[in-house]
Amino acid sequence: MKKFSKVLLVSTLTLIFSISLFSNGLNLNSIGSKASAMGTAFIGLADDFSAVFFNPAGLTQMKEANLTIFGTDLIPTGTYQFEMAGIDTQTDSEMHPSGALAYFKPVSDKLILGLAVYVPSGSGGTWNGDDLAPLTGGIPYNWSSKIFAISLSPVIAYQITDNFSVGATLNISYGMLSTESPGVGQYSEDLSGISFGATLGVLFAPSDFISIGASLRTASKINFEGDAVMEGFALLGQETTATASRDATWPMVAGIGIAIKPIDKLTIVADAVWTNWAKMDMIEVEYDDPGWQPTLDAVGVDYDYDLRWEDTWQIKLGMEYQVSECLALRAGWYSDPAPSPIATQNILLPNIDYNAITVGIGYKKNKIAIDFGFEYVMGTDRVVPLTELDAMPGTHGMDILVPNLTFTYYFGGE
Repeated sequence: MKKFSKVLLVSTLTLIFSISLFSNGLNLNSIGSKASAMGTAFIGLADDFSAVFFNPAGLTQMKEANLTIFGTDLIPTGTYQFEMAGIDTQTDSEMHPSGALAYFKPVSDKLILGLAVYVPSGSGGTWNGDDLAPLTGGIPYNWSSKIFAISLSPVIAYQITDNFSVGATLNISYGMLSTESPGVGQYSEDLSGISFGATLGVLFAPSDFISIGASLRTASKINFEGDAVMEGFALLGQETTATASRDATWPMVAGIGIAIKPIDKLTIVADAVWTNWAKMDMIEVEYDDPGWQPTLDAVGVDYDYDLRWEDTWQIKLGMEYQVSECLALRAGWYSDPAPSPIATQNILLPNIDYNAITVGIGYKKNKIAIDFGFEYVMGTDRVVPLTELDAMPGTHGMDILVPNLTFTYYFGGE
């Protein structure tokens, strides 16, 4: 029981901490269809609304006010096989829609102001409790996790010289998490919290041939609080509902990118993104009911966990070919390595190595721009041996489909 309780806690916490980071897990790696189609390599280009996410300095390239609506859907398919227990299952077929709304306005030739509301993560997974009953003494429990977050980001960008710009956003994120899993009987949590952070960016474009960008998303601390329910406590004479809280610091993310135009109609982009996952350490839970923790200790259930995560580097490549004045074709690739070791692998959020292939198309004429992007995120199966006592043994897999569409209206267009 103690082993599985730890594993399930990691599932919950991993989902929480991924809310506004574009790294691993059941998350988006970007907002914006153009960036998505170009392998999410956008720090060095950053020439549409998604610069608010990648590199706010790029917003100085906007010469007219515009309003953007972005919609996407995250469709994950997780698999889990554990032959010794006779388990061969996958997640229920679910869609996790999200999106963005952004407005930007040049207030002078050099200064851009704007505001974006977007969903950097909206995902989860539901498993068939009957298929997983061999893990819980033949009793089918609910196994599910769902996460949803909204970020509000006011932004300012300023062109210092003809070829050098800076930008910054304030990121105010409200995250919500619900999860169901085995514990002492059926366990569930429903938590929410607010975090504050910032994104800083610079963009240097010495010529039409090349531009170089860098961005930094600061670490931010959040306190999650909500209800925890442990149904089995009723049999022990203990209250089944308590207020749970967890403090955690989201890690810093830094990246550098380059965009080059070897020929007039072709743009090639590349990014390298580092995430300070090693900052994640022991995550403790506290309950307002003074009887909960002693009861958990007495039955050998521990919901504190050492994540043991490591820093990761993402590599991203993409391209755009301008077929005509109105039409552009895009494609890309990126790698997304797992921050967690096999020793903490679980089924509610498989942290595995991903490689993604991306494609898309863009059309712009007069005041209207429409962009479509599609990501096929392919996970590399992870095999957890029985010797990993704190993990869920077996083979874990995950593939994710991410279609998306962006509509932009330019108020100053002809």
